[in-house]
Amino acid sequence: MHISQLRGSLLRKAAVRTIVVCTAAVTLITASGSEATALPSGYTAANFTLAQPDWQARYSYGTLSHSLVLQEDGNFVLYAVNGTRVTPLWASGTDGTGVTRLVWSQSGYVKLINSSGGIVCTIGALSPAPGGVARLQSDGNFVFYDTNGSSTWATGTSGGSVGNRNYCFT
Repeated sequence: MHISQLRGSLLRKAAVRTIVVCTAAVTLITASGSEATALPSGYTAANFTLAQPDWQARYSYGTLSHSLVLQEDGNFVLYAVNGTRVTPLWASGTDGTGVTRLVWSQSGYVKLINSSGGIVCTIGALSPAPGGVARLQSDGNFVFYDTNGSSTWATGTSGGSVGNRNYCFT
């Protein structure tokens, strides 16, 4: 097995492990592939947490794929991968800030949290919450949708466009 295949396999297993742990905890968000969905109203749920370096969402089509990664350095990055060429399209800009997890809270806000529990950055909201959806789309855009299907926040990276690579600090 090639080293990149092994790494990909390990990342997928870690992502499944994180999803299983979160689901078992009766979470606000359920994850399936490259989508996270808020549960319908009436559910009492805890926060949904993705801990680094356990999480990566990926969408592939032919030789082109998009990966959304919460990296070990604390940066939350959307990459386009075409063969051996890897291009960062969007990033939180939180590398070196101590971010250890990404949380979708009951209020619907997506937050990057440091090891002390402090909020380093609030990315956007799945509004209204619960009920929204976060999708890593086939066009490379990471988008939050409300229950009516309207976009409430996006990375602006559709079609391979480079978005903001220092989102939290601009």
